Amino acid sequence: MRRFVVTCMVIALGGCKGDTYFVPGSATLPNCTEAPATNLDGTRWFDHGTVTIRSAGCQSAQADDVFEACALDWVFAHDGNDVTIVVDAEYRIDGRICGDQLYLRGGWWLPVVDEDLGYCTYEDDSADEVGIQAEGNVLTVSENAMTGTLAVQGSCRADYEVSFARPPS
Repeated sequence: MRRFVVTCMVIALGGCKGDTYFVPGSATLPNCTEAPATNLDGTRWFDHGTVTIRSAGCQSAQADDVFEACALDWVFAHDGNDVTIVVDAEYRIDGRICGDQLYLRGGWWLPVVDEDLGYCTYEDDSADEVGIQAEGNVLTVSENAMTGTLAVQGSCRADYEVSFARPPS
């Protein structure tokens, strides 16, 4: 019990692995022997970017509609090439880092800016749980940046052109 509590405290910014949801997508992680270009262990990042709808099915959105995403915190635990990410203290994404490429599988709650208000409300109707898809599951990583376009699927398909930034120290 004490070890579990300590482990949870180590990743306290992101929650405990046993307390997180895993939203499946079609993405898989490659076998990898290339050393990671950067160490993500214990780091915290915030995402920002645009979501472009690619299919019908999302509430109040049509194909080719573009929305600004609302920032969430992503906390990383890193062991060798394997990465565990806890998003918004609630969702787990698995990753594998090969050189400067971070491959992801899993999903999270992806909120967007409320168009009527012009800001993030983080209400349930501003978001959809999405799973990362195989055709877009890679981020390019450096010591101070992460970028890429993730293909995601919730009630509709979308592309999330995302950049990550670390919070100020």
